[in-house]
Amino acid sequence: MNKLSRLIQLPFWRNKWTQFSLWMLMVAISVGLHMHNFNNFLIYKYTFWHALQGRSLFENYGDHGDVNHYGPIFSLIIAPFAVIPSLWVGVALWHLALALFLWWAIKKSTLTTEQKVVVIWLTAHEMLNALGMSQFNVATAAMILLTYTAIRQGKDMWAAFWIVLGTLVKIYGIVGLAFFFFARSKSKFMMWLIIWTIVLIALPMPFFGVEYELEQYVEWFRCLSEKSQENMLSDFQNISLLGMVRKIGYAVTAGLSAYYEVFANAGKQFDATNWWVSTWSDLWIIIPAMIYSALPWLRFNQYRAHSFQLMCLALVLIIVNILSTGSENSSYIISMLGVAIWYIAVPWKRGRLDMVLLVFCFILTSLSPTDLFPGDVRYYCIRPFALKSLPVTIIWLKLVWEMCTKDYRESNRS
Repeated sequence: MNKLSRLIQLPFWRNKWTQFSLWMLMVAISVGLHMHNFNNFLIYKYTFWHALQGRSLFENYGDHGDVNHYGPIFSLIIAPFAVIPSLWVGVALWHLALALFLWWAIKKSTLTTEQKVVVIWLTAHEMLNALGMSQFNVATAAMILLTYTAIRQGKDMWAAFWIVLGTLVKIYGIVGLAFFFFARSKSKFMMWLIIWTIVLIALPMPFFGVEYELEQYVEWFRCLSEKSQENMLSDFQNISLLGMVRKIGYAVTAGLSAYYEVFANAGKQFDATNWWVSTWSDLWIIIPAMIYSALPWLRFNQYRAHSFQLMCLALVLIIVNILSTGSENSSYIISMLGVAIWYIAVPWKRGRLDMVLLVFCFILTSLSPTDLFPGDVRYYCIRPFALKSLPVTIIWLKLVWEMCTKDYRESNRS
């Protein structure tokens, strides 16, 4: 790690109170800036009240600018924050809870003290991006990390809990199943998955009713299916490898001016006859990408190496965004956590190219949504073509190649 390793040895960077103060500063800034008028929090808040009233969780009621896309159990999770009369207090406590949850997940992880320092500093700004929109993605990142930690520590019950909870809230949690191969007792792990699925689906029923909850799950799946189609050329969605390819392809074939018009209308007024809309399928990327990403799992002799398992964790955290049409600005807290683990958790010294990729990722992925980038660059270049995903995609390609060719077993190193 060279320069970075020497830097984090300085007391300022390693001091736990400095790190915690940084985390709390992100919370304070996210609330103080009053980003987006807390529209997302209002959506979350009303899922609880709509559930109490027996109303659909997935209708657009017109009192905020979007609809809910989280599973029915989320209405119970948000309840303690929804009942707070003051919007500012509710938002502040929600942001604080999200930040503390991720902080706890990092501190509970099997990373070394030095690795945790790097992860905290590298992910702080991306966490601010997510908190600025009150997004649950911070908790999603924490749950995926906690899933691996529990698997590594042989706590199958908790690993299954985090997978099921994450899946029932926002689907992304299902990627934790990738760690099944590292479970010490696979039958016990599967048993807990079934138990937690039954328990967590049933948990809201005493509060909101059995029939209502089952209806909302059916409606949720329908809503997610429709959302995938809406995301194709969306302004703030599909910030992924899939989106980058589709959006650049559409712009090249339709012309920049025509594409910018689509972009200005949040991706709604597109030419349905354009090949990139009518014919192109994301599966032409998803299937080869999933096969490529699965190759490291064939290296059975590496399974017990802690560093190899951490790279599997990094890989899962990264592909959550680059292979999803639902990826957005705020969801990159998940992938930035993966990028940080990719850089810091290998049993060899990272080279100059790796440092360049890390800096490139931090600048283009984490900083590009901010005012540090000129407005025209953001609006006419980065956002329309989903370039936020580019550095993470490159790191994903390199990560899989490393996992297929490198030896992660410490015992084989001199």
